[in-house]
Amino acid sequence: MNYPASHSVRRCYEFGPFQLNTLARLLLHEGREVPLTPKLFDTLLLLVEHCGEVVEREDFIRAVWPDTYVEEGNLSTNIYALRKALGDDRRCSPYIATVPRRGYRFTAMVRRANDTRETRNSPPVRTIAVLPFKPLGCAAAESHLELGLADALITRLSNFRQIIVRPTSAVRRFSGLDFDPVQVGQELDADAVVDGSLQCAGQRLRATAQLISVSERVPLWAAQFDEQLSDPFTVEDAISERMVEALKRNFLSERPQFAF
Repeated sequence: MNYPASHSVRRCYEFGPFQLNTLARLLLHEGREVPLTPKLFDTLLLLVEHCGEVVEREDFIRAVWPDTYVEEGNLSTNIYALRKALGDDRRCSPYIATVPRRGYRFTAMVRRANDTRETRNSPPVRTIAVLPFKPLGCAAAESHLELGLADALITRLSNFRQIIVRPTSAVRRFSGLDFDPVQVGQELDADAVVDGSLQCAGQRLRATAQLISVSERVPLWAAQFDEQLSDPFTVEDAISERMVEALKRNFLSERPQFAF
């Protein structure tokens, strides 16, 4: 297989909690930048663009180091640094698999999407509804987080004057229900909805959220956030703050009227 140097027509790739912005040449983890050298970025982009396929060592060298003589040790060093940046566990390596005597394969599921700040032909998002988070395996003791986290996120998003956020009173009745977020968004006359879920494992809480376009029925943004279960208000504040920071960087192009 012969790969040219990576020039993606896509603006953004998403896998797990990561977003790879090809135009800005940024790797984001839950909205926070993961520092990568240019060669590391090119190596990751080549893997992601051909996810599920084996990328031969020769093709890596041809695409990432064009017109330059390098040893295969340079590629191994790059892959090691890239795995470290992605948080790959050496025992299970969920993102990059080694194919002995051939090369490497990107094993995570990749979603191809436009960068939401530069999406063309998409209706503007002026009204957002934050729905109660759905519990997935959380104990009844944590059920208050379903609406509590939504309320905390509504409060923070309400500081943005360029959007209208539906109040908690409008979404409260959907708590604990298995609803279709697009239908709820239509009922609430919202351009987009934040649909999320909560998972608990021991003292760990994982919140997963996505911003869904009601008219196009597609996710505009998605991320997941982990916190230790402690005081519920601390958890709600920490996760909602991180979600808003991620939305500010990946979706909301204007600055808020108030600082958080």
